[in-house]
Amino acid sequence: MKNLILSSLAIALLVPTLSLAQGGKKDLKGEFSTLGDNRDVVERVKNMDTHQKVRVVQNRLVDRNHRIELAGNYAFNGGGDSYVKTQNVGALLEYHINPRWSLGVQYQKSYNTLTPEGENRLEAALVDQTANKGSTMKYPAVDYPLETQLATISYYPIYGKMNLFDTGIAQFDVYVQLGYGKMNLFSGTSDVTSIGLGSGVWLTQRITTRIEGRYQQYEDLLKTDRRKQSNFQAVASLGILVW
Repeated sequence: MKNLILSSLAIALLVPTLSLAQGGKKDLKGEFSTLGDNRDVVERVKNMDTHQKVRVVQNRLVDRNHRIELAGNYAFNGGGDSYVKTQNVGALLEYHINPRWSLGVQYQKSYNTLTPEGENRLEAALVDQTANKGSTMKYPAVDYPLETQLATISYYPIYGKMNLFDTGIAQFDVYVQLGYGKMNLFSGTSDVTSIGLGSGVWLTQRITTRIEGRYQQYEDLLKTDRRKQSNFQAVASLGILVW
């Protein structure tokens, strides 16, 4: 009698197990077939942890079709004349044709100071000429930018979204930029060409920030000799979509 009861229990447990195993293949196949559906994924994650905020990274947050952006910027120069240190304050206007392409115009006002090396050379020349009336020691010859105007074209091949300290989602773009324009220097005017790589972060539907590295080439004048010069700019800007 005891053996009969144990056999009946074993059969009763085995039948549901076999049914679950057979149905499990279908359920597992169905699970894998819906992994590409973002809605299903989000709902499952929510069910797993109701305290977790879930957002889908898909559509762009900011409409940039035929939009105009205005921004102010600050740039620090590296390179150029070895005796001069230059910082720039400026503004830009960017016309976004669509999220991939934009055209822009930029203006920068330059503020120049002597580098430590330039100051030492100048001080040495002043001291020497004061002490020796017939001294042939010369002041350091320098040329420096006064202002720059650029026309640019930018291409945005990469975009994404990121969580800002759990306060919201910000969209960012990585872009490459080509520019051509004029640079007014102490010695006169020169053509300037530039190439840049940067990232724009859209904090809201209207407010954006940019961080950009830019390489520029131009010509300056050292006494009577034209010199090919190049510099690197680190540019930071804050802007707004005005239309």
